[in-house]
Parts: sequence; C-alpha cells; structure tokens
Amino acid sequence: MKRFFAHTGFSFAITMLLLNLITLQSIIIYIMAGLAILMIASLLIKKYRQALAVPVCLGAAVFACIIFMFSYQNVVLPEHSLDKQTADCEFYVTSLEQENSYGYTYTVKTKAIHAKNAPQNIRLKLNTSEPIDCESYQIIKGELKFSKIGESAFSSYGYWGKNIFLSAKAKNLKITDEHVTSPNKQILNIRRKMINSLRAVPGDEGALARALTIGDKSDISFKLYNDFKISGAAHLMAISGLHLTAVSAFLLLILKKLRVNDKLSFVINIAAIACYCAICGFSKSVIRAGIMMCVLMLGKLFGKHSDALNSLGLAVFIICINPFAVCDVGAVLSVLCVLSLSTAFNYLSTKISQLKLLKNKRLNKIVKYTINGIAASGCVLLYSICAYYLFFGHVSLTSIFSGIILTPIGSLATIISLITSFIAQSKIGIPFILLTRWLNEFIITLVGIFAKIRLTLISFENYFGFVAALILIIFAFCFIIDKKYLKAASIISLVIFVSAMISMAVVNQNNSYIYISSDGAAAITSQGSTAVLGIDSSSDYYSIRKYLSSGKGKLEIIAAPYDNRYCRRLAEDFSCDRIVIGSIKTNIAPDFSFHFKENENKFTFTADINGISFSENEGESDITILNNICKDKNGYIDLSDGDIIYRLSDKNYSARRFDVWAE
Repeated sequence: MKRFFAHTGFSFAITMLLLNLITLQSIIIYIMAGLAILMIASLLIKKYRQALAVPVCLGAAVFACIIFMFSYQNVVLPEHSLDKQTADCEFYVTSLEQENSYGYTYTVKTKAIHAKNAPQNIRLKLNTSEPIDCESYQIIKGELKFSKIGESAFSSYGYWGKNIFLSAKAKNLKITDEHVTSPNKQILNIRRKMINSLRAVPGDEGALARALTIGDKSDISFKLYNDFKISGAAHLMAISGLHLTAVSAFLLLILKKLRVNDKLSFVINIAAIACYCAICGFSKSVIRAGIMMCVLMLGKLFGKHSDALNSLGLAVFIICINPFAVCDVGAVLSVLCVLSLSTAFNYLSTKISQLKLLKNKRLNKIVKYTINGIAASGCVLLYSICAYYLFFGHVSLTSIFSGIILTPIGSLATIISLITSFIAQSKIGIPFILLTRWLNEFIITLVGIFAKIRLTLISFENYFGFVAALILIIFAFCFIIDKKYLKAASIISLVIFVSAMISMAVVNQNNSYIYISSDGAAAITSQGSTAVLGIDSSSDYYSIRKYLSSGKGKLEIIAAPYDNRYCRRLAEDFSCDRIVIGSIKTNIAPDFSFHFKENENKFTFTADINGISFSENEGESDITILNNICKDKNGYIDLSDGDIIYRLSDKNYSARRFDVWAE
C-alpha cells in the first residue's frame, strides 16, 4: 500500500470531525458498530483485502470512534462535573498572560483540587481582573469557581483542542515559594523576551510582527484582524507552513554560507524546527507544518524521497490523537491548504509550466507566475470552502488575488521580524526596527485595500450545506462505481459549486437582513449599508460584532439611548464615524428608514426595510421585539435561546438562528 499514512490519517480525521458534529454517545456506538462490521466484511472480501485501502480506512475510523468515546467519557465528563462548583486549589501558570476587555486570562494547570471525586492535574483557562504577580510554574493557592467551556468542541472556540474544558475565576490567591520544574519555563522566558523586544515596533505594525513570528495575536486590534479576515489573508497571522518554511529556508541559507555540510545542516534544522514549534506554543497548524518538514529533512538525511500526502497524513493522525483538535480552525485550514497544493494545484502547475504564452521569456515567466499564483489560491479556496462554511459562515473571494501579493511579502516580513526580535535591544537593532515597521505598515495598507473590496465577500446561505453534501455524494458514487467517471464528476461538481456561489452572491446583494441579539439590540442591513440600534451591554456588543464580521454590510450609523463604551468600541472596530445618542429619524438607503425615539422614559425603535416593518414594543409591525420575545407572522421566537437573523426579500421574510457557525 503506497500511501498508508495518508489513508489512515485522513480517514481518522474525517471520522473525528463527524463525531464532533454528532456528539451523542448512543449514536456514536451504533456508528462504531457499523464501521466495525464493514471493516470485517472488507477483510473477508478478497478484492478489498488485497487492496488494503478499504479495511485500513475503516479500521482508522473504528479507532477514531474508540479514542473519541474514551476521551469524552474519561476526560470531558469528569472535568465538566466541576461546572459551577467552588473548591480550594493549588495550581501554577503555564502561559503568558493575555489581556482582554474583562481583565487577564492565563492557562494554568492544577496540582491539587480539594473536592470530592474531582479530577486532578487538569488544564484550565483562568480569568482574573488584575494580573497575577508570579513567575511561570510557581505554585499558587486559592479558591477557584469552575465553569465549563462549551457543550462541544465546536462551541469551545478551540479550547477543547488544547485540552482545556473548564474556565475558572479565582479569589483569595496566595503565591507560595514552591516551583514546578519544567523545560517549558525556559521556552516561555524566550517567548516573553521576543515579545518584549518586538514591542520596540509601535502600534499595529508591532502587533503584526509578534503575530508573524510567534503567533501572538493578543495585541492585534479587532479592526486589523477583521480586515485580514475580509481580505482572505488571516492565514498570515497563524503560524504554519508559510512561516516555518521561511524560517527553515533562511536557516539553511545561513548554514550553507557557513559551509556546514548538508547532513549536519538538516540535523540543526530539525532541532531548530522543534524549538520554534515550542516557542510558538505548539499550535496545531505549526505542529502539522513541523512534522511534515521534519519528515522531509529526515528523508533527505537518509537519502529517501518523502511523499507529501503520506507526510500530511502522518501529521494529521498525530494531531487528531486529541479527538477535539479537528475543530481547531487553524489546523483544519492548514491541512486543507497543503492538501490542495499537493493534489489539484500539483496537477495544474504541471499543465501551466508547459504553456508558452509569450515569446519574451521574462514576460512569459511573469505571466506564468501570476497564473500559478491564482491557480494555487483558487485550489486552496476550493478545498477550504466547507471549512469556511462550518467555522465562519462567509468566504472572501479576494483571497484568490490577495495571496499572490501578500504571501511573499508576509514571508519576508516573518524573517525580518524574527531577526528584529533577537537584535532589537542591540545597537544594530534600530534599522531592523524601522524596516519591520515599514514592511508591516505596507502589509497593513494592502490588507486594508483588499478589505474594501466587499463585493467579493459572500455570506453562506442555509442551502450551501445541501450543495456540499451533493458534491460529496457525486464523488462517493464515482469511487464506489467506477473511478473513470471522476473527470465528469469534477466538471459537474465545479458547475454546481460556481452556480451556488453566484446564487449566494446575488442573494447577499438583493436581500436585506435584520439581526437581533439575545438582549434585544438590532443590526439592520439593506443594500450594503448597516445600522445598529439599541446597543448598551457587552452581550450586545459581542453579538453585533459577530454579525458585522460576517460581511453582510458596511456599518454606517450607531444609534443608542446613551453614550457608552460598547458603542465607541464597535465604531472603532468597524471604522464608523457616526454615533447618535438619543432620538433620531433617518434614511440609510432608499428602501430603509428607521426612527429611534424616547417613549415613556424608554428608547424604542421602528424601522421600515423594503416594505417590511420592524419595531420594539409596537404591536402593528410585521416583526416585533417585546420582552425578549420576537413576534412575527409565523409565531413567537424566544431570544433567550440565542440570536436570530431575518432575511427579507420582496416583502417576504424568513428567520433562523445565527449560531449555526462558530466565530
């Protein structure tokens, strides 16, 4: 079997993904039993037994079910049993602090939890209002109140993938003189020194430098991060193959200049890759890249040819031993990127290299480089589309073109920023600080330009799930019946996919939307313009921010009953210069008007969007919010169950929950 690890790794990961979507243990048992029966049957049938691919894939799927059930029953449920409990604990900090709007967040590991039947030695997300004045791995005693993080890996925003299933709030902390011995303490010190060195680069430019070198996005402003997402360039801030390749190639170049022999260079590079992965916090995307690069180096060291798909499959299998890592968006996008480049783009690149478009060799090379870049970005987008649907709810087609420009500049910025992090405090550091600032400023400017091309930002509609399922069924049919139909299946699937994207683009442009948060604030979008009404709490702020991040429309105006920091933060996040406090009556678009007014010492709003009326405490409207209940022609919707979004078209409307996708 030529690609054992590829078959094993991908089957293992796909099964884990489906199990995380299902989560119900009773159904998973039936799935495992069915897969086990199919595996036994494949071993009994000579055709499949000799080919090995089918029993290996089914065996990997069965193993995935076992690992998932074991982890859920023996790790997740025991830790979740501490939910809402308070206990005296001994713990130590294992990460650098992350400052946020509520205070500070740490990753800690418990040494002892003094509660009956409590699991021990677990990792937690600790939230504090003030920074903890202690060293890493220094024992702290205190009282912790636990809260579970999400009901599933998808709703945990990546924490389950880090083996963190609980958050905690602390009080009565007492820092002791005891320390836990760990090599990670030295790694954290190196990481802290690099971060402090790069603080010599001011503003978003310095924050971007820290993100490019070690994946520290804590100081990235929301506006900049959102611009990166909209422009399809967010991958630049997630340490992965792009950054590791740049660092590795730079190191090999230095070793070559120093005339170090190839074998010793590969050994040094493998050690450097391991250290760099540790400094970057062993994120799933950097682990994937690190494993693949180490396999490549080892192959060269022993004179063996390494297969990209086999290396990727091995990396995927190792990562997914943690059954919840498959829900890490960085890991998923990183794997899909490499998979697309190793398969579809590899085929297209061969065809492109054979083209002779121009007689001038230099121009021909430039044109082919551009076509190659577009093909690579297109393949990555095509392979990643379901991940964007699952994790974000929208996709930026701008990434097809932005990647050609931003990827090489990002690689250069990574190297320059990395050098700056080591020499910023020395006498020769000033030129590198300036160079880092100018280069990152250029990247930020380009990202801002691409982010303004909002026509290419497409929000997924509900039916895209059926489109994706149909395409998978078409390919499954070909693999089961006869692979000779694959070419025809690819053409049919591409037509279906393009038609779906065009359809969603038309729907996005021709429809209006009303988004209602669980606390009653609203965001109304019509003809690409959005007005936000009634935001006055942190819950409103985060809910509305999530909606605006999906790219439905540009924020034009914020109307609120009184001046508050949530309005100002939202305006800053989305570059809105119009905040109105108190009553206002205005038109945002030709078919969109609203009136925000004071009524009996309480502010309410009424709006008319394409002939559909929407209001708060107004009984005659088509859609009405009243005491956390949303009323429309179809009945009542309880907002306490989650945010909802209405799609308005031709005086008709439909509603659904907005939390289909994780942010």
